[in-house]
Amino acid sequence: MPPQPASGGDGITRERAAAEKRLAESQRQRETAAVPSWKTRPYGKWSDAGLARVVSLAYKAAEMAERGAVQATEKAHALEERLAREKEGAQTRGQEFVAGAETLLDQAEVKVQKAAQHLAREANARKEADERDRYLRDYLEPKKNLGPLERLRAGLTKKQIAGDIADVTAERAAWRTEEHGARGAAHTARVEAWETIRTSPLAGQLRDVDAHKPAPDDLATVTERLATMREQLPDIEIRLDRRGAQELTRLRGEAAQYTEAAAKNRNTVKAGQTEQTLRKTIAEKYPELHDIETKARRSHIVEQKRAAAEQSRARAQESAGYHRQPPSQGRGGPSMGR
Repeated sequence: MPPQPASGGDGITRERAAAEKRLAESQRQRETAAVPSWKTRPYGKWSDAGLARVVSLAYKAAEMAERGAVQATEKAHALEERLAREKEGAQTRGQEFVAGAETLLDQAEVKVQKAAQHLAREANARKEADERDRYLRDYLEPKKNLGPLERLRAGLTKKQIAGDIADVTAERAAWRTEEHGARGAAHTARVEAWETIRTSPLAGQLRDVDAHKPAPDDLATVTERLATMREQLPDIEIRLDRRGAQELTRLRGEAAQYTEAAAKNRNTVKAGQTEQTLRKTIAEKYPELHDIETKARRSHIVEQKRAAAEQSRARAQESAGYHRQPPSQGRGGPSMGR
């Protein structure tokens, strides 16, 4: 049986369907044309893996920067409050430090005075011991060689001479003991005086006079340096008070830098995620465009790597040629032209 011609209603339906299809295709083409080119998008030339890596690193960097900003801000606030309290109170940080330093220097100087007293005792004991040593050597020891007649004329006996020598020898030994003890006590007092400063926070402010190093070997140097330390206290006070304001400025600047870095990385995350979302949308709605972009992007990346490899080889060759180049001839070399 031959096919029957289509009725008028069926033809209208097919024409309407075709028109709707053309309209949908036209709409699809307009939407596809409206998609920004992968070449001009901020992260359009990155591979999917590279884009994911950028987003991940920027996200972590933003979190770190935000934590840094919070910490720097908290420190700045604490310091600002401390400086305000000091300004309202009777003592600044520098004045408080110097007051403690003066107490330490007073303590050290008391020990220096004790060391000086021990040195005076040592000198006196040495003088007394030396006098008895000379008395024994020049007067008593020669009497042991006197004959009987000479002892009789001098009104001395061997027993008396031996007794005098023993007494003076004992006195000399006692003075030598006093001398050694005083020397040791002076050494201890000198070291303790210096350690009073060296083991304190003051030593860090007085490194120019070696306050952080072991004690000098002589009391005169210790005394001189302690006096220099006391002279420097006003400058330390000014420096410490100024340092608080400088530290506050630094912390505020640091907080601002962290905040800026966090914002920059958040923008990177946003831009990267926008690109990822766009690629997903293109893949779902415009698979043909997605395939075209993917292939073009892959070719672009391969070309970039090839160009980078060529540049690296060229630099390596240039460097090798430079090292192989012989030294240039001076003007006194043989002429090749005539």
